[in-house]
Amino acid sequence: MTATRSLPLAGIRILDFSQVQFGPMATQILADFGAEVTKVERPKLGDISRSIDVRSSGIEDSASFLAVNRNKRSLVLDMKDPRAMGIVHQLLEKTDVIVMNFRAGVAERMGLGYDSLQEKYPGLIYASGTGFGETGPMKNMGGQDMAIQSFSGSTWHNRDGAGRPGIFPIPFIDFGAGMALVQGILMALIERSSSGKGQRVDVSLLDTSLFAQMNEYTQWMMRRFEINWERDNLVGSFKTSDGWVNIVGLFRPDPLEAVCDALGIDSLTNRPEYATSKLQMQNRESLWSILDNELSKFTTDEAVQRLSASGVLCAPVLDYDEVLAHPQVINNDMIRTVNHPMAGTIKVIDNPIRMSAAASRDYSPAPLLGQHSEEILTELGYSSSAIEELRTEGLVSSPSRPSFA
Repeated sequence: MTATRSLPLAGIRILDFSQVQFGPMATQILADFGAEVTKVERPKLGDISRSIDVRSSGIEDSASFLAVNRNKRSLVLDMKDPRAMGIVHQLLEKTDVIVMNFRAGVAERMGLGYDSLQEKYPGLIYASGTGFGETGPMKNMGGQDMAIQSFSGSTWHNRDGAGRPGIFPIPFIDFGAGMALVQGILMALIERSSSGKGQRVDVSLLDTSLFAQMNEYTQWMMRRFEINWERDNLVGSFKTSDGWVNIVGLFRPDPLEAVCDALGIDSLTNRPEYATSKLQMQNRESLWSILDNELSKFTTDEAVQRLSASGVLCAPVLDYDEVLAHPQVINNDMIRTVNHPMAGTIKVIDNPIRMSAAASRDYSPAPLLGQHSEEILTELGYSSSAIEELRTEGLVSSPSRPSFA
């Protein structure tokens, strides 16, 4: 019989002071694969994201919080009380990684600066997420995904036909930065296994956004040319008889000819106004009108089958319900069901990382505010009476509904 292997991060302890999306997404990835994450939250309110996008009286925490905080324990501490630092230091004695996303100077004022912690805990990995970086003229500025989109050039790059800049409505910079923070933490853990020493890991939203645009920026710095795969190629969404299909006319010498072949019409490249890719983009509006008319003769499924058979990259434009019900998504097992103590059964999106030695993972729901305070303090050696005294004095709190007032 093959012995059951533990999850790859079993035994790694993380003290998590981060909130909203960037940091919590990173610590959730680590928790999904076995790390023990203790989330330190403020009394009454907790993580800011607990009060974002609340839509149901049955779910006291927002979907945004539930989405990125599973497999963690919540400890409520009033960090304004000097005694809270005593508890934090007790936790740090057995902590491998501390994660935070405070503005510059806040951690130092709290007594959680890198220099002071490194001296006392030389093996500690100090992971910090910021908006603009730990140094520089904007280090004190708060960062947020959509604001960083604007600052980093991606909003300018996403201009519509009238030149109006557009913000992408999904926080991909937050998630990209979270992934980068995970990579930095894992590399620091590997390095520590040989050196025995911790180090500082810094990731900023600004740097992540620039990194995500490396193709565009490299082209711009080399040739002052703006790459726009959608605007400069036969790429777009076209109406079918029952929906939409997205055509990605790339990686072929003449994608328009292949599209025309798929639709059973004479090649539009024979017309002088569409003879070259450059002319096709110059006359994009009229070309799109023709393709809309031709594709409207087919259902989305028919259009996808025809285009695929002609070697054209394409995909149906699916809404959320269609995506969730799609056989491929079901096959990939990307939807997890967890039982939340207040919300009941909820569904969340699973981790995209697949590991053969960690195929079976049990998930616990995102914690209630302060749900594990007593449990964690008991593990630190506090008696029931001592915990009750701390609770009475407001230093810690038991499970509660966050106050959004």
